[in-house]
Amino acid sequence: MIRRGTVAAAIVVAAWLAPAVARAGEPTTVDTVEEAASLDDAGFEDSDDEQAPARDIMAMPPLHTPTLTAYPPLYAGFALPPIQAARGKAKPFDTSHGEVDPRVKKVPRTHRFRLALHAHWVRLTRTQNPTTQEFERFHYAPMHIDLAYQAQFLKWVMVRVAVGIGANVANTRNSMPVSVFPQAFAGYQGKTAGVAFGYGFDWTIPPIDGASSPSSSFSLEQPVIRRNHVVMGEVSVTSRIDRVALTFALNIGGMKSRLTHFAEANNRFRLYLGLSAGAFFDGTIRREKKARKAAEKRVQ
Repeated sequence: MIRRGTVAAAIVVAAWLAPAVARAGEPTTVDTVEEAASLDDAGFEDSDDEQAPARDIMAMPPLHTPTLTAYPPLYAGFALPPIQAARGKAKPFDTSHGEVDPRVKKVPRTHRFRLALHAHWVRLTRTQNPTTQEFERFHYAPMHIDLAYQAQFLKWVMVRVAVGIGANVANTRNSMPVSVFPQAFAGYQGKTAGVAFGYGFDWTIPPIDGASSPSSSFSLEQPVIRRNHVVMGEVSVTSRIDRVALTFALNIGGMKSRLTHFAEANNRFRLYLGLSAGAFFDGTIRREKKARKAAEKRVQ
């Protein structure tokens, strides 16, 4: 009878010898070399051209995996636009055919015309409706098509005369339907920004006393203002885009007018706010066309 200890010892010895027995069945390096030599003798030797790539690969140094580091793009984002702008200005611009380099900001030309959309606002009286017992505030807000001529002299000094024609779009449009607004400005005009002071006379045509809105039977009588003298300051920004100078302006000042509404009649200053947006035309496009035609004739 075989003891349990003997069986356990036999199992341990078999487990220890199993890897060695498995390796014994594999071909050794000497056997591989002899087999390769026998294949060469049999005529299966590889050519030098086929072995060259393998020898080159074996002769190459081992590759190292680089460590990738991602830097935050914040600083590069701040630095890239100025670098690109500097490179853009460094590139030459062909002006042989009359084109104007849009990257160069020049002093405004001596004579310019402006076409703009202008609107201003003045707050008027507040009245209670006896029928509905509600209070209503009246406003005066015309919107004009503004035509202007601006002259530039002494490099930075500008003078502008303009006239605006439009309609009142506020809740006093029945008593003051149409407005004509001549203006005159003088001040500083740089390459981009401008500051000026001006005077205007807002002529309401025709002022109708006692007018009210026909859309409602409970509408109130609308106020009327006459002799509207406007004194204002202007801050403007002008930019050259596609050979046309776009301009935006803000006007703040006071309007002195004679107001009549029911039993109230006064003659005083009221806050005046104005906005305008338009474009200057100085003949650049026309001059470019003439220069282009002259260049084409020279080439022919």
